[in-house]
Amino acid sequence: MIQAMIFDLDGTLIQTERLKAISYARAAARLRPELDESDVIRAFREVVGRSRSEVAHYLVEQFGLDEAARQRMAEFSVDTPWQAFVQVRLGIYHELLHDERMILDYQWPHNMALLEAARRSCRKVGLATMSYCTQVRRVLGILG
Repeated sequence: MIQAMIFDLDGTLIQTERLKAISYARAAARLRPELDESDVIRAFREVVGRSRSEVAHYLVEQFGLDEAARQRMAEFSVDTPWQAFVQVRLGIYHELLHDERMILDYQWPHNMALLEAARRSCRKVGLATMSYCTQVRRVLGILG
């Protein structure tokens, strides 16, 4: 009998990579409103799983965000355009994580069902994640 299970949050219980893609796309569109967010989401697929700086550098270059991001550097007290782009994106990601409907829409229902079964049958259930504790608590609170 299984006595314990450990679940990952990001990509296992909730489609956080999709939410990150959306946040990068919306950030790019805030910097350059004429951009099509779906183009940015498609480009994000090329760098999914890479570091935040690699993703930001790639998208800034792909979509010509350098000048628009440069204009926002002082606002965020950062030294480079990619960092300003990331700060815009983090604000949007925070908004997404506070949208209960968004979290519920982007959960993985089969994995959530497995989690519920594990909570009933295992002695111990754990969660592993690289996300920040405040984000984790928020998402878990919404998911119940």
